[in-house]
Amino acid sequence: MFEPGSTNEGEITKMRSKNVFKMLAFLTVLGIMALFGNQANAQTTVETFIESIEGRSTPDTIPEKYPEVYDGPQTVKGLMNAFDAAYNQKFSKARVIASFGDGVVYSGELAIRGEIDARHSRVEWLQMLLKKGITIEDFNDYRIYLSKRHTLAFLEDNPDLRKIGFLGMPLVDDPEAYKVAYIDKLVAKRIEDHKKQMERAKKRIARAEERIARAKKQSKPQHVEHARKQIEDATKQLRRAQAALERFQNPTSLPQKLKWNRIKKSTYPAL
Repeated sequence: MFEPGSTNEGEITKMRSKNVFKMLAFLTVLGIMALFGNQANAQTTVETFIESIEGRSTPDTIPEKYPEVYDGPQTVKGLMNAFDAAYNQKFSKARVIASFGDGVVYSGELAIRGEIDARHSRVEWLQMLLKKGITIEDFNDYRIYLSKRHTLAFLEDNPDLRKIGFLGMPLVDDPEAYKVAYIDKLVAKRIEDHKKQMERAKKRIARAEERIARAKKQSKPQHVEHARKQIEDATKQLRRAQAALERFQNPTSLPQKLKWNRIKKSTYPAL
């Protein structure tokens, strides 16, 4: 006997089976996409990135002297006269290593003199940095910025890294445009660092002012003097950062010889 609704029930069952099959197929596709997505992420996710510079062993050589804080002219000649001999004496080569989530490791090593200088002349390199507004304040700045040439060479030698925009670099094919973009990133990082230095200095000054107020109430002159010294040090840091930021805004308008160490001392700087 024909039972009303039996045909509809059969069709509903078939439709449910088809929907389940479609859902399973959809989930399978998602799984495959996720698998390949994870592999792609593994290829672009940096696990470690190391920039290192190897010291030179020269026990029989008298160490070259250099100023702790450089306030000379921000020119290639002035900077090289102050730091280049010590840089050559202290360091021999630089290494750059990048490892990714899929186990792929890229590495590069270049000699400080000869090889890297032939590819990126330190005279031209320093000139480009200064023209962009970079201020080199001490030997550590000099070492870091000259060593950055090795990272650029490392990127130039590994086109796979350039294709994925490694280190946030733009996808640029022209070598000169790529170099300019790389230096622009160094400049942007330096500006960010100076802004952070200013904020830290302002906080140090504010905390020291609070300590002075407490010490005066407690009749502790030594604490007052100590806090004033902290304000003085923070003021120097603040003004150095301010002068450096002004140089980025107008790299050719400031006097070549930096004079922040000759500014008349003030207990409470204009913030």
